[in-house]
Amino acid sequence: MLNDIYLDQRHAPFNTTYLQRMLGVIDNAIAQHPRTMAVRVDLRLPDDNCNRNSGLISRFIESLNAKIDARYRNKIKNGIRSYPCQLRYAWVREVGEINEKSHYHMVLFVNKDTFNGLGSYGEGGTGLASLIREAWLSALQLGPYPEYRTLVHIPDNPLYYLDANATDYRAVYDKLTFRLSYFAKERTKSYSRDERSFGCSQS
Repeated sequence: MLNDIYLDQRHAPFNTTYLQRMLGVIDNAIAQHPRTMAVRVDLRLPDDNCNRNSGLISRFIESLNAKIDARYRNKIKNGIRSYPCQLRYAWVREVGEINEKSHYHMVLFVNKDTFNGLGSYGEGGTGLASLIREAWLSALQLGPYPEYRTLVHIPDNPLYYLDANATDYRAVYDKLTFRLSYFAKERTKSYSRDERSFGCSQS
């Protein structure tokens, strides 16, 4: 299954289970939304974080799903054309080699007919970037204070537009798997009984 997948071999050896599950998420996203937007995002913890992180990503996804649904319902209520969006995701937890601090690398998959970009980063905005930041702070039980804005980091070139009917579909797919192969590198993974190191959508 992995023989024809374009991977960044600089990050080998890979955790093949992680790779296969991420590929499954991509396939499921495209099956439901033939026009899918993938978004890379990094989620960080505050310096004074002293709570157990169990369930943190689940709270983030639950909050983001609720915000996306509320946005959709509000648009429909106001007579604005909108499209439902099934959120899918994959994430890995890593521990910094220097500061030994956990952080999360994540990819989100959304309906491109619902979101065609990140939108404004402004407070209280309805763009995807704002919803992601608000959901992460909610999961951390933190307020929307300026010092916490950097806890959500959008890396360079974060967007991948996958159109199953486009001639460049395979080229974009390959670029995405090349980027996500970093998620599956064995180095900097922290395997623990108390905290999961990987998670993804189940369907």
